[in-house]
Formats: sequence, C-alpha cells, structure tokens
Amino acid sequence: MVYYDIHTHHLPVYPEDVAIVNCLVSALDAGSHPGQVISRLEKADTAGCLCDPASSAGMGLFHSVGIHPWYIYDVEEQLTDLKRQAMLPGVVAIGETGLDKLVEASLECQQEIFKVSAAFAENLGIFLIIHCVKAWDELIALKKELKPRMPWVIHGFRGNAVLARQLIRQGFYLSFGEHFHPEAVHEAWPGYLFAETDDREIDIRTVYRNLSASLNLRLEQFAGQIAENVRDILHLP
Repeated sequence: MVYYDIHTHHLPVYPEDVAIVNCLVSALDAGSHPGQVISRLEKADTAGCLCDPASSAGMGLFHSVGIHPWYIYDVEEQLTDLKRQAMLPGVVAIGETGLDKLVEASLECQQEIFKVSAAFAENLGIFLIIHCVKAWDELIALKKELKPRMPWVIHGFRGNAVLARQLIRQGFYLSFGEHFHPEAVHEAWPGYLFAETDDREIDIRTVYRNLSASLNLRLEQFAGQIAENVRDILHLP
C-alpha cells in the first residue's frame, strides 16, 4: 500500500512513502540580513532534500515550488526565480501560492503573483497548490476568470462542509491534514480528496488513518482511492 503526501515541508518518516516537498522561492533565510533573498531549491532546503531526479523522484520524492503570500519581498525577482526553478527536474506542482487577507502584502500584489503562478502551471502541465485565508470569494473569481485546465488543489483545508461543497462545485480539489472537519471530508470523498502533512510533526500514515476513520472506511480502501486520485488527477506515478 502506497501513501501519498501531496504537500509537506519535511522528508517522509517512511522512505517508501511518496511526498511532494514544498520549496519556497526566494524566501528570506533565517541567517541572512533583512532584504536578502535566497533560492532554496537549487541547494538543500531546511529538510535536506535536493531537486535532483536521482535523489527525489527515484526515491518517491517530488517538489513543488511557489511564492507563498507570507514571503513576498521582490515580486519581479521572485517571479523570475519561480519561472527558472519550476523547470527543474522533480518539480510536479506550482505552489504553494495563494491569497491571504491576514498578511502585509496587498491583495492586488498577491493576485498578480497568483495569476502568473497559475499560468506557469498551465504551461508546464502541472497542478497548482493553493494557500487561502479569508479570500474564498476572490479565489473563486480567479478560477472563473482564468478557467484553468490543470487541477487547483487547496492545501490544508479546514473549512466546513458548506464551503467544501461550494469549492468542489467550482472544480477545486481539497487536501486535508492534521486538522479537518469530518463533514468536509465527506463532501470531498471520493474524487476530490487528497492528504498532506504540511509543516506539522505528523506522518502521512497517521493522517490517512484519521481521514479513513472519519469516513468509516478501511484504511486499504481509503489509500486505494487516494492513489487513484493522485494518478488520474495529479498524474504522478
């Protein structure tokens, strides 16, 4: 049985599990002076992973690259960096990108970055991982405006069943982690659901057990459906 973690900031606890490790584009290094940016993907990131087909995809490790709304410093430079890094081996998704009304960056700036990120995903034929905080109407409006062909996956979804139903009707996919509303999981099951660990100190197998229990399903049945979703929707092996 294969476990898929579609969004994480850590290496998998079990090396046989498949993970998409998130790499921030031009995020401030904790050891750098203010305003200095780094490219985290072309060297070991904080989890020690490399974007190298021999050390990533061959081991069940893939990568996503994106400009997180929390870490917007120089839009032009970061978008240039994103375009370059998105074409590196092992990159299977753009993100996380998104809209967050609780951060300093203006919503207009976030929307600009989001649109470019979505265009990169379309051009490369890979899916988009989305961070959204209190900007659901704006996100749905972007979906209607851009009409993407590639999947848009909302990571770490904690919303209720009503919001889940609304998003699924618009064609979004939902990824659930450590914390979730069971009713929302039921809305996403079976064909709109993924699992993740994000930045939590929890392994993907525990997330699978919790989600399958909320659905009153055998773990094997749940894992089989997630594997099918990953193959058919995200086109991972």
